[in-house]
Formats: sequence, structure tokens, C-alpha cells
Amino acid sequence: MKDVFESAQLIISSTTSTAASSIDISSNAEVATTMPTSFLRTNSKAERVLTHEEKVRRAECIWAMTTARFGLSYNTSQFLRELMQSMFPDSKIAADLSMRSRKLSYVISHGTGHHFTMELIKDVRKAKAFSLLFDESTTTGVRKQCDLYFSIFLGHATTDIVSREIIDSLKPDGINIAHLLMLGRDNPNVNKTIEALIEKEVIAERKKQQPTVPPSGLMSIGSCPLHILHNSFRKGMTST
Repeated sequence: MKDVFESAQLIISSTTSTAASSIDISSNAEVATTMPTSFLRTNSKAERVLTHEEKVRRAECIWAMTTARFGLSYNTSQFLRELMQSMFPDSKIAADLSMRSRKLSYVISHGTGHHFTMELIKDVRKAKAFSLLFDESTTTGVRKQCDLYFSIFLGHATTDIVSREIIDSLKPDGINIAHLLMLGRDNPNVNKTIEALIEKEVIAERKKQQPTVPPSGLMSIGSCPLHILHNSFRKGMTST
């Protein structure tokens, strides 16, 4: 899988047309194809010819990485072969695709797990300090499992950046921030500023949508609503 998917030197077709035969494949020129988001970059500089099975495997790997990169549901692969056959009826690669949800999950977890584990290790090694959390529990398969979680600081983000990223992450899905009732957070001062900035955006959006109604801000019940509500409920239960 690594040889097929990660190789930067691939020939897309195993056949050579008359027009293509006149091209000097020994030149150092590279022909690259890049998606608009620069997510995928393939290099067609000649080195070796892929077999049909490798082309199919490569197409499946690209689909798996696309699913992971853009957060697609695994169920989108349930009828991938039928979809591709309808779109590309003359493609032998599309006809031989085999990527249902279970295989997709296996390819992503086992095919890329080592790569992202090594990326995490690189970040941890570069960090000046890190926190380690563990959770030893029984899984749904009644098997003991000990999970380890690394928490490291990867960089500095200002309150403006964080608040803008939160708001921008909601808008593409059509979530109306004017309907935001409250914002849960922990207590550091930087988060207080983030809440103030988001509240400002909410008030502005409410003014825009209902100019005749006096806008109100976010409901505030303290720094950590989960703890406050939990303790209030527990106090109420013990008092009645």
C-alpha cells in the first residue's frame, strides 16, 4: 500500500499511444496534477508501470484518504463501486473497486495509523513539555484496554483567531449563530475574551435578522456550565 499510494513516480497508464510515444520520458520535466485545495498531488514522471491491481489499490487508497481528509461518512462507500461504474462505465479500475465501509475503516486505521502515530511522536519530541492522560477501562468487546492521550502546546492562537475559527466553522453548515443561547468554556481569562467576541458577533447577527427587536447577548451561568448544573442538580436531589 505504501509503495502504491505514497510513490511520487507513477505512470498512470500501462499503454502507450502513438502520440505519447513521441514524448521523451527520460527528460527531467515533471507533470503534476493538483486539486484546488492542494490536498492531493500526483507526479506522473515516469519510473515504472503500475499493474491493474496496483491501480485499483491506489484508487481505493486515494478514496480512503479523501474520506478521512474531508470527514465523509463511511456509509458513502457502501455503493462506491456502483456509483463509479455509473460515472465511468468504460473504466476497468472503477469496475474492480472494492471499498465498502468495513474495508474503508480498516484501510484508514491500519494503513495510515502508523504514519499519524509517527507524526504525533515527532510533535511530542519537539515539545518542551507535555501532559499524559490515561484511561484504563473495559471496551464494548469486554476486553481490557489502556488508552494514552498526549496533550501538547502546538502554537499560540490569539482570542481573535479562536473566536473567528469557531464562528467560521458553524457558518458553512448553515448554523445560525443568532440562535446561540450560551457558550460553555473553562475559566482562563483568554476564554472570557473569546466569549465576549462571540457574543458581539451574536448580537450583531440578531440585529441584522430582527432590526426591530432589541438584541440580547449570550446567557451566562458561569465559567463551566457542566459543573454548575451538575452540582445544582446534586444539591437539589439531596435537599428533597
